[in-house]
Amino acid sequence: MKDDELELWRSQWHSQPSVPLDLIRRVERQTVYMRLAWIPQILPALIGVATIVGAAITQSLPWIFLALGTLVALAMSWRFMIKNRRGIWAPAAETTAAYLELSIERCRRRLQEIRFASVMMVLLLVFVLVADYAILKSEGGLKTPEDRLAVVAAFSFATVVVSVVLMFQDWKRRKTRAELAYLLNLQRECGESVQNEMR
Repeated sequence: MKDDELELWRSQWHSQPSVPLDLIRRVERQTVYMRLAWIPQILPALIGVATIVGAAITQSLPWIFLALGTLVALAMSWRFMIKNRRGIWAPAAETTAAYLELSIERCRRRLQEIRFASVMMVLLLVFVLVADYAILKSEGGLKTPEDRLAVVAAFSFATVVVSVVLMFQDWKRRKTRAELAYLLNLQRECGESVQNEMR
């Protein structure tokens, strides 16, 4: 951000209802991203339906275990998403301070989301690997050495994919923390500037 933008935000901190256009655009862009974040939830829902169908067709204990575990994970994820997004859809007022506070709270919630997603990813990886192994074993899919080698290769690939996603999550975490630190500093500077003007 440029120094002249900082000065503009400082001047409009509490004194006017007018909010800098770039701050409004930033918040609106984040709102669009928050809405779009629900679209990728369709895939896990389809996977949940597929596991239920698999459990209904096979009626085997490993498939039922997989279906129930998938539904529990989906319910936990959706509950977290709804709760984590509550109260951060719009600023409390049309002031620079309110828009800045909203941006700060969104950063904090994004950090919570990253932490939750990272933990869930690891738990789901372990759960799916155990459930898939049980399904393959119960259906006789691990009889030959080639079958076992294919399973090890598939499980290794899944672990590598999750590891790459976790590295991306770590990058997002660092970027969000830097943004949060910047916004908190900006809030402090703007607040101090207003207090000095009022003296």
